[in-house]
Amino acid sequence: MNLSSLPWRSHGMRWAGLTALSAIISGLFLLLHLTAGMMLGPMIAGIIMSIKGRGVTIRPTFFTLAQAILACVVVNSLTMSVLHHILSHWILVLFSVVSVILVSFGTGAALAWFGIMPGTTALWGTSPGAASTMVMLCGSFGADTRLTAFMLYFRVIMVAVATSLVSWIVIRTHHNVAMPPPVRGDLIPTLLLIATFTLIGVRLKMPAAALLLTILTGAAAQLSGILQISAPFWLRIPAYLIIGWSIGLRFTAPVLRYALRSIPAVMLSSLTLIAICALLAFPVAHFAKIDLLSAYLATSPGGLDTIIVISANIPIALPFIIAMQTARMIAVITLGPAIARPLGRWLERHARTPLTEKLLQSSGD
Repeated sequence: MNLSSLPWRSHGMRWAGLTALSAIISGLFLLLHLTAGMMLGPMIAGIIMSIKGRGVTIRPTFFTLAQAILACVVVNSLTMSVLHHILSHWILVLFSVVSVILVSFGTGAALAWFGIMPGTTALWGTSPGAASTMVMLCGSFGADTRLTAFMLYFRVIMVAVATSLVSWIVIRTHHNVAMPPPVRGDLIPTLLLIATFTLIGVRLKMPAAALLLTILTGAAAQLSGILQISAPFWLRIPAYLIIGWSIGLRFTAPVLRYALRSIPAVMLSSLTLIAICALLAFPVAHFAKIDLLSAYLATSPGGLDTIIVISANIPIALPFIIAMQTARMIAVITLGPAIARPLGRWLERHARTPLTEKLLQSSGD
């Protein structure tokens, strides 16, 4: 029977299939304690539906809404306590952040130079910030969101595995440590902030306007004590779904085949970044006077949420880790576009093998 005559042609059935598949895949990732699964699941489901010719369309307004929600997630972790730890160790934080950024963009530049990935895409795909935030930003600054997301989440999985193994090896026996309770923010003002900057972002039609404006306004309001941004888990789910679907549904068969062929190079660049960040843990542990595992978690190129989940029951210097990870995330958000755009363009002009560009152009969007 021809696929065009099946119920899958129904718009409602396609949405139902996409939602069910996303829930199943995300659930499997969460069973493995991989918090990035909330975005990985929808992205993989979107890829499957797109490749099968059963895709749907995500309206730009919803993507702008996801930007504003994700911005509140970022701001929620920025507290006066975290800011105090950053300022009290500012030299060490600066050294660590700059070192990781240089190594990250260095590995990305190598991928672009050898023609494995387009220049700007390679740089964003190796950026050490939170994967979800980088995916939101990269498309607005010339990167291919499909390949960038593939690189970032492939590394997230590798970092999660590596960090879990290191934690298990370093600490065989430990006592449960009480984690700080989740910050309960002001929900209604947060929802108003999200709605306001979603509308502004839709009207401005500027790259990542909703994301950046919400971060700036929310951070200023939170640090000044006007309000505490709320980011409960249920509020994050629609953002993760929208972002994951928006990326996955744009995949085509040629792009997916190329992404899979690039796994060895992406794995090598990820391993290089993980290893160098692990080496940075030694001076950080010495000068900050903390244990080596805490220093390793602080310099790890994985996302902050992944690190916290993995380290939930081991005695570590959690405030210092959160401060280091938050400082790096802020630095990448602010410096990433300034570095990636000019360097990416230069690399795309001088890359030895521009085959990736031709492939992506021939595959279409």
